[in-house]
Amino acid sequence: MSNATGARNTIQKQLVCGIFQHACRPLTAREVHYLARKERPCIGIATVYRAIRRMMEERVLRLVIIPGETAYYEMAEEGEGHHHYFHCCACQKVYVVPGCPGSIQALTPQGFVLERHDLVLHGKCRECA
Repeated sequence: MSNATGARNTIQKQLVCGIFQHACRPLTAREVHYLARKERPCIGIATVYRAIRRMMEERVLRLVIIPGETAYYEMAEEGEGHHHYFHCCACQKVYVVPGCPGSIQALTPQGFVLERHDLVLHGKCRECA
């Protein structure tokens, strides 16, 4: 089974895509694997990594970098708007923080050109606090 671009659209890839769509937050491959096993107990971690890699290549997912942590991924939907992240230091989950403080440009040294920025808040989520 292939989609319009010729990429295979396997049951496993559909499952992984559905997990990201329903999560509403960035996930690690291990989190995806754990959730996928609830529906398909025999799915392997390598299959999850392959699905994520394909979805990254197709630009369905994007990488979320949390310094010092494993890779997280999120849906790369256009129109989502600029946002930042909250990383729970207890459970290691990452949550989306909508919007931007907007004053980041003021932090840029004179004569420098700001092209983009990332902001990660660290602490404990509601469940771990």
